[in-house]
Amino acid sequence: MQERTVKKIWDDTLKRLIKANPQDFVSLVLKDAEHKAALGTELKNWTVEADVLLDVVQGNERVLLHIEFQSKKDTKMAQRLLEYNVLATREHKCHIISCVIYLRQDDTITEKSPLRWALPDGQTILTFHYMTIKLWEIAAQELLQSGLVGLYPLLPLTEDGKQLEVVDQMIEGIATAGQWNLLPLGQIIAGLVFTGDVEYEQMLRRFTMFGDYILEDSRVYQDILRKGMVQGVKKGLKQGIEQGVKQGVEQGVKQGVEQGVEQGIQRGTEQARKQELARDRQIILTIVQGRFPDLLNLTRQYIEGIHDPEQLQALVIKVSLAQDTHEARLALAEAERDRE
Repeated sequence: MQERTVKKIWDDTLKRLIKANPQDFVSLVLKDAEHKAALGTELKNWTVEADVLLDVVQGNERVLLHIEFQSKKDTKMAQRLLEYNVLATREHKCHIISCVIYLRQDDTITEKSPLRWALPDGQTILTFHYMTIKLWEIAAQELLQSGLVGLYPLLPLTEDGKQLEVVDQMIEGIATAGQWNLLPLGQIIAGLVFTGDVEYEQMLRRFTMFGDYILEDSRVYQDILRKGMVQGVKKGLKQGIEQGVKQGVEQGVKQGVEQGVEQGIQRGTEQARKQELARDRQIILTIVQGRFPDLLNLTRQYIEGIHDPEQLQALVIKVSLAQDTHEARLALAEAERDRE
C-alpha cells in the first residue's frame, strides 16, 4: 500500500476514533478537563490546519485542546505546534494547550518540550511548552484499567500491546461497552502492528469471531485478495492442463499441454478477478447490512455496476468508517460518480 494511502488511513482512523469518544482523549491528555465541543481546525486567512481542536473546561476555565497525531518522526513538529497554537490563540482568544500523540515506536524521536529559541549568546527569546504522549511508553494494562473505552483501539500500539491476549482484552472491552463501531478501527490499527504471517492470521481470527468486518487496510484485505488470486490461478491452470492433455490425444500431447497451460493461466486470472469482485461486493453488503440496513438495496444496485476492484476496495473502507447513514449514502453516491 502506498505511503500516501497509509497516511490517509491513519488520519481517517484517528479522527473517527476521537470523534466517537472525544472525552476519553481529553482525559488522556488532561485528566481533570471536561469536553464541551469539537471545533473546526481550519483558521481564517491561514493555510495551517490541525488534526483535532477541542473546546474543553479545566478548573472552571475554558481552554482549547489542540492534538496532533504522528506516526513517524517529524523534526519540525514542535514548530508546527507553535505556529498553530499562536494563530489559533489569536483567532479564538483563549488559552490553547497543544499535544502531540506519537503512535508508533521510534527511538529517534528525541524532541522534548519546551521548544526554545535563543540568540547566539545563549539568551532565550522564546519558550513554548507543549505536551507529548508516546503510546509505546504506556502499559497496555494501564490503558485497560483506565476504563477509557474510546482509547482501546490504540492498545496494540502500547508498550506491551503486541500480544494476542491484549487484542482479546481490547475486543472484549469494546464488546462489553457495546461500542461496536470501535471494532473496525481497532482492526485497522492491529493490522498495522501484527505484521508476521502467523500472528497476523491469529489476530484476524479474533476479529472475525465478532463479525464480518473485513477492511481494506494494511494486510487484512490485501491478503484475502492475494490468496483468492492464487487459488483462482491454480484451479484454472489445473483445468487447462487437463483440457490440454485431452486435446493432445488428437493434436499432440505436447501442443495440447502448452495450449492448456496458457488457457489455464488466462482462465485462472479471469476467474480470480471475478472472485475478487464478488468478494468485494459481499464484504460491502455485509458491512451495510450490519450497520446501515436501510441502504442495503441501494448498495446492491450501486456495486453491481462497479467492475473495478480498486473502486470496490476503496468503497469497503469508506463504508466501514462511515459514522451514520448519511455518510454511508455519500460514500455510495461518490462511488457511483466515479463509476461514470
